[in-house]
Amino acid sequence: AATRLPTSVTHSEERVWRFYAGLSDFPHYDAYRVVAPSPDAWTQYDRWGGLRLRWGAPLETIGEMCRSLRELNRPMPTAYWSQGAHAGWSSWVGRPRTSPTPDELRLQAYHALASRITSLYWFNLSLHSLVKFPDLIEPLTRVGREIRMLEEYCLEGDATSHERTLREGKPDWDLDVVSGPRGSLLFALDLAYTADRDERVFKFGPPREVTLRFPLPRYSQTPVEVFRVSAEGAAPVEHAMKNGALEIRD
Repeated sequence: AATRLPTSVTHSEERVWRFYAGLSDFPHYDAYRVVAPSPDAWTQYDRWGGLRLRWGAPLETIGEMCRSLRELNRPMPTAYWSQGAHAGWSSWVGRPRTSPTPDELRLQAYHALASRITSLYWFNLSLHSLVKFPDLIEPLTRVGREIRMLEEYCLEGDATSHERTLREGKPDWDLDVVSGPRGSLLFALDLAYTADRDERVFKFGPPREVTLRFPLPRYSQTPVEVFRVSAEGAAPVEHAMKNGALEIRD
């Protein structure tokens, strides 16, 4: 208070970070979902019909915690240390791979981005780590390229909608909207992944036909363009406005 210097607080114990709400200029979240030390009790998640995991936790809890941090600290910007390649972790409760798979890495990052964080950092990039896990170089590069493509929308916008859809009573998609003056980012995050008992990794199925509905703010309910964005560029998608929501078939 005396110096008025900006401060940063890194949070890793989600059960108590409410006590620090509003104290920091830049609150950060630092906790991972696979094969890493965590204060979270991973075996308490009943996500896969009674299968309790010691080597991982549901990837979508990244988004839940980022939304919690965002709401507790408004209007301050929030950030996330995302789990990347790291050579320093030893084998964790029998999981052979000691860093995320490309899919695990990408989904952890995007659950945070969809909650409208304003900064993302990778833990813990080094030449040694990338040499040990070379299959993570490409997804790291792709996520970085996509963030740079979308950064103006992320920084100008605010989170306006979050919905979790179910299929046969099981998690299917997390649907998030970040809206700003020039447009809205629509995030569809796949929750229909499985926990492989043998390899001890999370695995995603092939693409599936789906209809997704995203509620839009009233000022943007007549969109001029709707397109899919990836590191390769943009492509049009089939869409229609129905009852204040943008419906996308893909």
